[in-house]
Amino acid sequence: MINELDETLRQLLIKRVPLKPSEVDVSFEIPNREWTASISKPTVNLYLYDIRENHELRTYDWTVERNDNRTATRRRAPLQMNLSYLVTAWTNDVGDEHRLLWRVVATLSRHSLLPEELLQGKLKEQELEIRTTTAQPDGLFKSPADFWSALDSQIKPSINYMVILPLDLEMAETAPIVLEKALRMKQKEVSMK
Repeated sequence: MINELDETLRQLLIKRVPLKPSEVDVSFEIPNREWTASISKPTVNLYLYDIRENHELRTYDWTVERNDNRTATRRRAPLQMNLSYLVTAWTNDVGDEHRLLWRVVATLSRHSLLPEELLQGKLKEQELEIRTTTAQPDGLFKSPADFWSALDSQIKPSINYMVILPLDLEMAETAPIVLEKALRMKQKEVSMK
């Protein structure tokens, strides 16, 4: 599902920024020295650096669906997963880089829900909307210097972008529907004194 999300994000940038693929690449590589040396044209990079469950959206609810064969299926609600991307722009000119990064942050900020018409693969089948947050101060990426030094690279302007993606655990139980109710009554003895 992550590769389908990546392709959805690529289409969002190409169609909504808009970016011409012949002029600007969209990449999902780790932005280390080897990768940056291989860049041949302006590039927007979305590096997926963290995946974790969103505990604020956790639910223990089950849904019940009645089937045609007089059974019912009970399903657990999907987990909500936060997928965090570090978004950077790479060009030869700092001014071009800043303009490109600004256009990207504006586009991502306009879409707090991923547009249905751009969803790829199994994401089209999701029942829940796919929400996003852009450049929020409470994101996981709190120390850019630590990240860039771990890659042995210089600090670069970046955007923290998070997609909240449902993860269906495929937990379901099917059982017959109970159509009769049995009541048992006990007569209470009354004493007459």
